[in-house]
Amino acid sequence: MIYKKQIIKMTQSPSQKISECVQAVEHLAKQKLPREEFYQQFLGLVVQGSQAPAAAIWGVAGGQVELQSELNLQSTGTLTDQQSAQKNVKLLGEIVQNSQSVVVGPDSKNSEARVTKHLLVFSPIFENKSCVAVLQLFFPEKVSEEAQQGLLQFAEHLAGLASLHVSGRMTSPITVNTKEFWESMDRFLLDLHNGLETEQVAACAANDGREILSVDRTSIVLKWGHKTRILAVSGQDKVNRKSNLMRKLNKLVQSVYSTGKPFIYEGDLTELAPQVEKQLADYLEESNTRMLAIYPLNYKDREHKAEDKPHEKPKPDHLVGAIVVELLSSKQWDPERRAACELISDHVATAMWNAQEHEKIFLLPVWRGIGKIFRALRGKVLAKTLAVAGLVLAVILSLIFIKYDYRANGDGRLMPVVQRDVFAMQDAEVQQIFVTGGQEVKAGQMLIQLRNPELQTEYLRIQSEIDEKKLLIKAQQAELELASRQSRIEEAVRMQGRIAESKIEISSLEEQKEILAERVEKLKVYSPINGVIATFQIEQLLKNRPVRRGEVLMEVMDPAGEWQLELDLKDKRLGLLLEEQEKIKPKKLDVKYVLATDPETTYSAKLSSISTRTSIHQELGNVVRVLADIDEKQLSELRIGAEVKGKINCGKKRLGYVLFGDAIDFIRIRLWL
Repeated sequence: MIYKKQIIKMTQSPSQKISECVQAVEHLAKQKLPREEFYQQFLGLVVQGSQAPAAAIWGVAGGQVELQSELNLQSTGTLTDQQSAQKNVKLLGEIVQNSQSVVVGPDSKNSEARVTKHLLVFSPIFENKSCVAVLQLFFPEKVSEEAQQGLLQFAEHLAGLASLHVSGRMTSPITVNTKEFWESMDRFLLDLHNGLETEQVAACAANDGREILSVDRTSIVLKWGHKTRILAVSGQDKVNRKSNLMRKLNKLVQSVYSTGKPFIYEGDLTELAPQVEKQLADYLEESNTRMLAIYPLNYKDREHKAEDKPHEKPKPDHLVGAIVVELLSSKQWDPERRAACELISDHVATAMWNAQEHEKIFLLPVWRGIGKIFRALRGKVLAKTLAVAGLVLAVILSLIFIKYDYRANGDGRLMPVVQRDVFAMQDAEVQQIFVTGGQEVKAGQMLIQLRNPELQTEYLRIQSEIDEKKLLIKAQQAELELASRQSRIEEAVRMQGRIAESKIEISSLEEQKEILAERVEKLKVYSPINGVIATFQIEQLLKNRPVRRGEVLMEVMDPAGEWQLELDLKDKRLGLLLEEQEKIKPKKLDVKYVLATDPETTYSAKLSSISTRTSIHQELGNVVRVLADIDEKQLSELRIGAEVKGKINCGKKRLGYVLFGDAIDFIRIRLWL
């Protein structure tokens, strides 16, 4: 038996080529051909009609995909490059799993999955609702979004014709009075009425309705106030309502569905209202549809029964929306399809109405969540839940009503009460150090010798000038005596004046010398108290180092006297501390501390003073220094600067604040509560 290959004229416009391609594929699908031969001729017609550079059909068996037929696929590099082949197989697996037609382009969400620099269009081929193959088309990369939607619908329609061929339903796509039809209808109705969300119901009606009616495209339109809204289109996860095709379909539905009667177009535009004729012509030009039927979705209130309440008028039907079915390859809307469409439209209207009524419930997600919780709380689960809830409630009440000691934590050190800083009294250079760290010193003992060459040079200059002036006075006195013996009165008076002037200059120089002597003396640094040098490694810190006036050179502390605890407390703790201190006046707050070298032993102290200003700590941030009196007898060894961890008792506070005070304060500060 010889089959004639369909030829598409190359001089036609793109829309005419697509229309001819669809008719040729429909004619091919009606022939009884082996599947491999059908696929090969099918790809030839598709590539010729769509001008696609390449195309392929991938078979699905046992969860694996394998190439069954291809045309120019080698030129895309999909087969030659191993990485591209792996990506393509992964992408095909997702198409089989989701059973949805998709476009993968440079602007798509899954653009990284592209195997080549082409626009890829995928559409599954079904046999008895099972995906048995996937049609893959390759197009140029630069295609507009609206054109992409057109290519997607084109591929979806061709895959639908291929599905009818492999299922053996092309010659008689639908027969109502068959067991197979009613089994499909039962599954459809179960899925349809199982949904309680409008979009879910619409998607089920569009996709499953298309399979039952064996049509090329099914759309569900929802009444949206005085307008309409396309809610679902078969084979599309998301409806692009801004595309020309969807806008024109929406206008067409608005012009005809409000009559409440079915509208069927089978190729004849006569006897149509002018506004309907224009909208229909615009849509047909855009979609290449050959048959179109619009069935209004009227919800009938079946709860009202006239025999129960004969005096009441029947309630009118509620217009929910419309179902739109299209054929791209045939103009005949046969009675079998007509009957099936009328049958499912009634169920779709009921399901859509119920879903809309369900979504009108106030705070539906909240009630749904509460319902899930109560549904889960049954039997032993309820007892366990009540026990856990009781325990949680007991914990919450404990956190609120039980009070516990709140302790402000701080890091600190043990220090003698008597401690002095030794300062440099002049800008100078450290010449000699007479003590070492940890050495005992007496008050007035020399610690450091500083050197200031400029100061010493100035002192020697003043001393030299004084000596010169004294020699000058002796010479002037000799001249005065000579002038007196020779009775030169004027000369004697003049010499007396010069002698007086020199004495005044010597007096001024002596005063400068005393000042310089005091400054020179201050280059010697003495211990202000009896104690111990608390600065470590003085030689490394100060030897031959220039220092500034007022700079601290070392610390001297008296370990033989009283000791105290110095704690650095975060300033945010200060409020509770001051509040409790005010309550217990004149008593002092209790302080507990442990030594870092002996963390197992806790010692007691009494808060003595609080700094009036905050300071910046490198690790803790803003801190306030507090001092506490300790009992030296408790400690076996007193070491200057011994690290301690201290806690100051700030009185009784709620247990919740004691445990989570930082988090509570953070929320209060951020929200000003």
